Amino acid sequence: MSPQRLPDTRRMAPDNPMLNYRLSSTENMGKTVYLAGDFSGIQRFVLGVKSTGKAQAKRLRARSFLLELFEYAALQTLKERLKITDDNDVLVRGGGGFLVRVPPGTDPAKIENLHSDLQRKLWEESGGHIHISLGWAENPRTARDRLEYRKRRPGNSLLQSDGGWDTANWSRRPIDEPCQICGQFPGLRIVQDEDRNVRYCDNCLETRKLGAKLTQWEWMRSGNGPVRALGIAFEPLESRTPETFRVGRWIPRNPDSGEPLTFQEIAEQARGDRRLAVLKADVDDMGVRVGEIAGEDLSYRRLSRFSRGLHTFFGETIQDLLQRDWPLIYTLYAGGDDLLLVGPWNIVLDFAGHLASEFQAGPGSEYSPLTFSTGIALTPYHVPIRHAVERAEELLERVAKQHPDKNRCACLGANWNWGRHATLIREGKQLAEWVETRVIPRSLLHRLLRLAESSEVSEKNMRASRWAYQIERNVPRHRTSFRHWAHNVLKYLESDEQRVDESAASLRYALLVTRTGKAGRDV
Repeated sequence: MSPQRLPDTRRMAPDNPMLNYRLSSTENMGKTVYLAGDFSGIQRFVLGVKSTGKAQAKRLRARSFLLELFEYAALQTLKERLKITDDNDVLVRGGGGFLVRVPPGTDPAKIENLHSDLQRKLWEESGGHIHISLGWAENPRTARDRLEYRKRRPGNSLLQSDGGWDTANWSRRPIDEPCQICGQFPGLRIVQDEDRNVRYCDNCLETRKLGAKLTQWEWMRSGNGPVRALGIAFEPLESRTPETFRVGRWIPRNPDSGEPLTFQEIAEQARGDRRLAVLKADVDDMGVRVGEIAGEDLSYRRLSRFSRGLHTFFGETIQDLLQRDWPLIYTLYAGGDDLLLVGPWNIVLDFAGHLASEFQAGPGSEYSPLTFSTGIALTPYHVPIRHAVERAEELLERVAKQHPDKNRCACLGANWNWGRHATLIREGKQLAEWVETRVIPRSLLHRLLRLAESSEVSEKNMRASRWAYQIERNVPRHRTSFRHWAHNVLKYLESDEQRVDESAASLRYALLVTRTGKAGRDV
């Protein structure tokens, strides 16, 4: 195995004012400093779960949890070393980042040393996947600007020292027998998985065990517990206290055995095609809204409440909602302004609309204007779930959030505003019912979908006439309900591509519901 290279920082300008900015002890006397932090490499770490070996769900669950624990550990380290005693000084947290108000008179050298220590510990504990960057200044905006510059130099304190380059850390020693799960550390443990021997490193084996234990834990606090992050030990508790934080995430279970359901068992609960859906959601323009709230209240107490409210909504309120009303949906990650769920595809699509309503009635109303978007990827259960997570992330960032209005759901080959979600899903269910009751043949849905998907100009020019021809030829006049739907779509075929895309999504929904074969490619 070739040595693993650390990030290359040689192209970074050494004279950049963002890099060279320092607050001397004299300059900082009596001034409050704002410290912004961010974790990078999150997706690479969480999704670094290979298909080799069993317990992919356990490992994925554990890595998502460890990411959250790194955040808690980093904040606790900041509080202890920088003497932060007021919880309201943690202005923003969650989703892999934070903003903290540091007491006046803090020596900037302490922050620099803290930054180096956290980088080194993360490098060791995450196998080089995750890096932390800190930026600090006398106001939050400048602190975030300096953070963005430092994020382009991940791991800089590992590569450089006061005397120049620290070449000893440029690469790792070759590994003769690497772990078959992560490929980052020596595979010293042999575990039998599905009648084959798999080589595990200590980290991956512990992660697998942690994933199993997480199904039994609800609350956690720092103490003398079995889990460590950034050198801090954490212990699970059965009940909530002022020092605890919630780690319990809803996981579907077999009602008879109490064991967590596998992804295959969850997919088998879907209607029609046996697929899973991965839902990735986060708040739109979070940085902009944080800046607005900070500008409205210079004490930043409202900003602190805003951040905690979002974290509570995704990390607790939605978890209670899943347990009560949507028990087949599996939580991979929930916290800050992020949510990552897996469940039967049709149930997840129903839940997405309910989530939008809950959000609008809660944080969206209290901190209006505040919206969120989702990417939902459909996938066969036998495909490693990390691929669907990557696809959901792509749909969220490149489809839903690229729209000028955001506040959208991207799925089924289209994207739509939340105000259209219920109508689109209802039409998909109605189309499926017409197929199942033999009002229309299923093959007609395929032909109509091909017309809706037409992309060539010549095809689009003929789309409306061909659509009308298919309806007249295949649907008797007494099938008035379906003909009414089809004629409504006909109105948009030449003038409204957004509505055409939404109708195509409804057709895909109906085809999935009425499909009885094996699951096909990702959607």
